[in-house]
Amino acid sequence: MKSALSTVFSLVFFVASSVLSAQFVTEKAIDSTRLEFEDQRMIIKIIDGISKSPTSADVVIKGLNPRKPVVLKSVSDTTLILKSYRLYTVSVVKKGYMYFAHKFWPDEKEMHEEWVILKPLSVGLKTSIEDITFLGDQTEIYFKSAPALEELIEFLTVNPNVKIRVIGHANGPDSEKRGDAFYRKASEKRAESVRDYLISHGIDPTRLVTKGAGNKEMLFPNPTTDWETQANRRVEIEVIGL
Repeated sequence: MKSALSTVFSLVFFVASSVLSAQFVTEKAIDSTRLEFEDQRMIIKIIDGISKSPTSADVVIKGLNPRKPVVLKSVSDTTLILKSYRLYTVSVVKKGYMYFAHKFWPDEKEMHEEWVILKPLSVGLKTSIEDITFLGDQTEIYFKSAPALEELIEFLTVNPNVKIRVIGHANGPDSEKRGDAFYRKASEKRAESVRDYLISHGIDPTRLVTKGAGNKEMLFPNPTTDWETQANRRVEIEVIGL
């Protein structure tokens, strides 16, 4: 039985890792042929990335309540009712593990499965901090980013030895008016804005460095939707010390 369960979890881990390797998913198009239902069920499963076994953690869900995030304490799996037309983010902060966040539209079926694969901390791990946003070419953090920033502060607080690199990204093609220097400076300032926010909320500045990637690592080189544009303006963190 133990061997069979191990095989099942290995298969689940492989599939889930493939799905969750991309921090941003393509914007959902309106499909007139989709199933006619508004309410769906969502099952969330928390998996340890090394043992491939279920583990428990506090889960934050944005989108269930339009006014504020919903926090589920110490769960390993749970089933919820959600609205099929809303955009959701599931995030987890757990001591000893990398910060996790996944933004998505629910699958077009009655049950959406959300696999949270928690990776034990190690130098070199990198992930996007979803829901940290900037408007247009601005470098000031959009006020709706506060919940995600609070999660990042919590991640650094429960893992006091972690040092990170904050990496800013910009959206836009090179042109006569805006070339590599423009986008690199914008992305650097965005990373610095996040660093300054963390420092102002009690994080030791010696634990933080910044980098601007400019527009050289856009997820969507030719964005056609607001979703793709925002994905290109992402902020990442990379573990550089433990």
